[in-house]
Amino acid sequence: MGSMREIVSDRIDRFQASHERSKQKKYGFLVRPATLIVGWLVTIIGLVTIPLPGQGWLTTFIGVGILSLELEWAKRLLAWGVHQYDRFFTWYSGKSFRFRMAMLALMLILIWIIFSVSFWAMWHAGTLPWADEFFHWFGLSR
Repeated sequence: MGSMREIVSDRIDRFQASHERSKQKKYGFLVRPATLIVGWLVTIIGLVTIPLPGQGWLTTFIGVGILSLELEWAKRLLAWGVHQYDRFFTWYSGKSFRFRMAMLALMLILIWIIFSVSFWAMWHAGTLPWADEFFHWFGLSR
């Protein structure tokens, strides 16, 4: 598997050519707003899925890559983010198996803490009334 830079660059290059051609067509004026909407949507989905198993980082980078078709700051952010990602995984892959497993365990614990606190806060704010029974088991009520 190549670096994140190679993977993202390959996908963005494929988009770039068709994106520019689309702007020249009859409804080309819709390309920019559609690109921005799709780019933000993919970026948000990617950010939400980063802690989950799968391609969260790749999805996030693709979303920013889509935004970079129209926004200069997104091009700079994409280059910087991909560089940092590759740098981190170069460093991380050089660590011992024990260290990597400890980091993975800490990350999973942190994700569950964030999820639990968010879930509790949403329930406490009244946005998850269906969770009343769950929290009732623990002796909690709003």
